[in-house]
Parts: sequence; structure tokens; C-alpha cells
Amino acid sequence: MNNNKSLTYILILLHLFLVPLAYFKTYLGPIPVSIEIILVPLLVLAVMWEYKKGIIKLNSLSIKPFLIVFSLFFIASIISLVKAESLTPGIMEIGRYLSYVVLFLIVTKVQFTKEQYVSFAKAFGASALIVGLFGIIQYVFNFSLNKAGLYALKDAKGRVDSTLINPNYYSAFLNFVIPSLLLLAVVYFKDKKVQLMLFAFYAIYVINLILTYTRAAWVTMACAFILIIMIMPKRFLRNLTKPHILLSFIVLLVGVYFMPDVQSRTSSAIYAFEKLVFKNSAGHIASGEPGEEGEELSEEEEQEEIDDETTNKAVVSRVTLWKTGYVMYKDNPILGVGMGNYYVRYKDFVTKYKELDIGHEAYSVHNSYLKVAAETGTVGILSFLSIYVTYFLYLARLYFKQNNVLGQVIAAGVFVGSVTYMVQNLSNNLIFIPQLNIIFWLIGGLGIAFLYQNQSQKNL
Repeated sequence: MNNNKSLTYILILLHLFLVPLAYFKTYLGPIPVSIEIILVPLLVLAVMWEYKKGIIKLNSLSIKPFLIVFSLFFIASIISLVKAESLTPGIMEIGRYLSYVVLFLIVTKVQFTKEQYVSFAKAFGASALIVGLFGIIQYVFNFSLNKAGLYALKDAKGRVDSTLINPNYYSAFLNFVIPSLLLLAVVYFKDKKVQLMLFAFYAIYVINLILTYTRAAWVTMACAFILIIMIMPKRFLRNLTKPHILLSFIVLLVGVYFMPDVQSRTSSAIYAFEKLVFKNSAGHIASGEPGEEGEELSEEEEQEEIDDETTNKAVVSRVTLWKTGYVMYKDNPILGVGMGNYYVRYKDFVTKYKELDIGHEAYSVHNSYLKVAAETGTVGILSFLSIYVTYFLYLARLYFKQNNVLGQVIAAGVFVGSVTYMVQNLSNNLIFIPQLNIIFWLIGGLGIAFLYQNQSQKNL
């Protein structure tokens, strides 16, 4: 497709630029209205019209495996409605799912030029930079900071969420983008000025991630860094040791270390991890062994014990939420409670199982996989997971078919970013957040299509 005036091309540019920036949700009567509800149908109509008129063409990439796994989960979701107490949330959930599927299939199959892919990258990059800068401004000027979850924070003004509603959602967005930024800065570009400019962009995102104060996201970012090294050890480590890059890393790490509450929040993150993994542990690495009985504690040690107790309560609450999702699945292992019906049935289960009640009428399970299992049963969760297995297999296969550095960097960046997204879904329901999912499937689909087209090219 060489026509840059194509509506399909323009609407994808609008998706890439507006979705990260312009979150809003309102209702026209019972009908929800948001940026993706406006843009996705317009894109579908544009594709149908322009394909019919011959304005756009499709590439030869086989998407049959995707069609199979998408269809399996769709069927499982429909069947699960047999058990649904309320059909409305289930139908809405299935509708959102279909919008992601259609968007992904469009951007994966429509043929674009290299120049158009560059424009896509620029549009998303400009939007992502604005999101990151707004996050810094939000913290500096204490503008609309999120005050939830500040129990272990003494000096922080609040938690940054930028344009993504919630600090946890924002941290997932940041972790999705950070690996690609890092690889472009360290591995792909050779010009020092360009490298430093991209590294500054990367630094803005790291600082934003710290300011979300989402401990799981901090751990995920560190693991993603290790995964990058494992995937591209020679190129990444060789360039990382260049003086200007190494110095930039040192400055960033020192700056992050002395940001408000980073040290105490990191300590509580280690403690929370230990409580989850080593439930019977008497002491913990983060703060050492507790004092002997009768020994007077210092003011600092007393505050540390208070923080530990608060963190422990948070861990217990999160585990209880996960148990609720598991019990809901265990009681309905075949079909689940019905797509979209987790919240509808929550009160029933915490009433039936008193130990699961944490004092709320309805509460998120904070784990996308448990939510899917509880709502759609065994067939549902297996077909759901098969979607992402297929997605990662496509990325892995295309990575090994790349004949140039750009292709390898894009494949590795999207792969690692997607891994972080899946990992953070263990502690949040991110897969059910439309703004995040539009971004995930849009970037993933464009990445796969670009890599397919790029696999025969060299010296980029």
C-alpha cells in the first residue's frame, strides 16, 4: 500500500497516537463510548471499503493458527454464558475481546510499506514521549496523583498514573515499551547523539516506573533487563560497556536510588516476595532478623516493624483475592461462572466462604488468568492461554528469521515487552483494561507484520 492518504493507514496512526493519550469513557444511555469504541469500528469500515476498492492489499502471512485459537476462546466464552447469572457483562466482555481480535488481525494482515511502518513508530513514539513527560510533570507539580496504596511510603507525594488511569496500569504500559527503547538506544543506533537521546527517553520511562511505586513492576523491569541480556548477549553487553552508555546507566541508577522511598519500597518488595514464597520464614532478607524478646527496639526498627506488618496485611489480602478466584474456578471447573460474571458472583462466594471476605461487596481478583479460569472454566483458560502461546511462537520464529539488526531488535523488544505484560497480569487484571489491550495487540500485530516483511531484507 503506497497511498499515504489511505483511511486505513491514517486510522492506525490515530490509534497509535491517541489511545495512549486520550482515555475517556462516557455513556450514551446504556451504550459506553470511549476512544477505542470510536476508532476500531471506523478502522473496520475503512478496511472493508478500501480492500473492496483495491486501495489496500493483504500480505501473505499465514494467520490460520491465530484464527483457530481466537475462535476456540470465543466459543468457550459463549458456552460459559450458560452459567452466567447476568448476560450483560458477559456480552460486553466478549464484544471487547472481539474488538482486540479484529484490530490485531487487521494490522497483521494489511500490507504496509517500510516508510509507513516508520511513520507508525514515530506516531507511537511521540505519543509515548508525551505520556512520559506528563508523568514527570504530574509528580513534580503534585497534579492529580494517585493516593491509593501509599501505606509503605513516607516521602512520596503520591503515585504517578499519567494518562493511564491507574499506577498499576501505567507501570504495565511502561514495562511493555521499555525493552524496545533500551534495545534501540544500546544496540541499534550507532550515532552517539541519537543513542543519548533515546537513552534519555528510556530514563524518563524508568523514572516514571519508579514513581508508580508498583513493586511488582520494579521486579518485572529488572527481570526484563536480564531477559534482554539472555536474548542478545554479545551485541547488548558490548555496546553497554561503551563509556557514554555506561556513564548514562550509572547516572540513572544513582538518581533512581536516591528518589523518594525507593530504598524502603524495595525493601518491602523483597519482604512481600519472601512472604509469598517462604511463608514460614521467621526473618527476612529485607530487614534482617527480628530483635530478641525483651530487647528494646530503636525508633527506626519500630517503624520498620510497622511497615512490615502493613506489607504483610497487603500480601495476605492479595493472596485472599487469588484464593477467591481459585475457589470460584474450583467450584465451577468446566464452564466457570460465565464470562464477565466474576464481580457478579463475588459476594456469593465470600458469603459462602467466610475466610475469603476482606470487607468489600465486590473486588477484583488481581490476576487475569484466575479471572478467566473462574469465568470460563478449564476449556476457557486453556484456549485463552493458547492465544498467547501462539503469539510468542510467532515472535520467536520471526526473530530467528531476521537478517538484520533492526529486525532482531524489534523482535526482541516486542517479545520481552510482551513477557513483562503477561507477568504483570499475575498480580493485576490488565488483560481486561481496554486501553492497555488496544496498545498491546496493536503494537504486537504491527510488530509481527513488520518482522514478516523485514525477514528477507539485510543490512538495516
